[in-house]
Amino acid sequence: MSQLTEILMEGSYLYYQNGTNYSQENFKLLFYPEQQNYQISAEVLSRIETGEFLKILVRYEMNQHYVPYFVRIEKSIGNKYAQEVYKVDLSNLELSYTFQNSQMTQEFGRTIGAKHYLTAPAVSTSGLFTLSKKFDVTGRTPITLISSDNDWTYKAPPVEKVIFAEFKTREMQDYKLNNNSLSASHLCLYEFDTSNAGAEQPVNIYLSKHYAIPYELTHGDQRIVIKHLKKNI
Repeated sequence: MSQLTEILMEGSYLYYQNGTNYSQENFKLLFYPEQQNYQISAEVLSRIETGEFLKILVRYEMNQHYVPYFVRIEKSIGNKYAQEVYKVDLSNLELSYTFQNSQMTQEFGRTIGAKHYLTAPAVSTSGLFTLSKKFDVTGRTPITLISSDNDWTYKAPPVEKVIFAEFKTREMQDYKLNNNSLSASHLCLYEFDTSNAGAEQPVNIYLSKHYAIPYELTHGDQRIVIKHLKKNI
């Protein structure tokens, strides 16, 4: 990959559970002019109940249309380490997945649909699918996510899961965050479509106009909020 790189955005998030800060994420949004590709590089650091620190490194790459084709997730805590790598051949719509820890390596491949969205444990990547997905203006839009439940050991290959997304406000509107006036669009994520919705509590995401980088994500007693966001270009 070319060494010519532009840092478009950089910032950090604070993660809260019941009002208690338990994690921080630092990220950069990079652009490679020669390849016309984008990348989010994120580091999530969390203190767990034992007092140890869980460190997660995420590398999330997209083409010029913001469609993801490569995701690497590295996790470490103490002497434990695990890595997941997702690679998508966008021409043939083939997914290659590799899981690796200190004891073994497991590989898996399959074909996928044209509208795939790879997930990653970094909130800076959570709104990226809105940059390339066409949304139903009258209701909830199905979104196909690809992820795995593998943690420190390999359990099963990645699976597709359909969630439903709806913009409560697609246009940028006034939004208050820590007494700061910002502009944001309001996106809601649901497990069910409207026919089975019931009283479901959605994930609320307030997206900035800067490459759909979230200002805030809330769900139940969890709240993830931007600490600082810097636009470099």
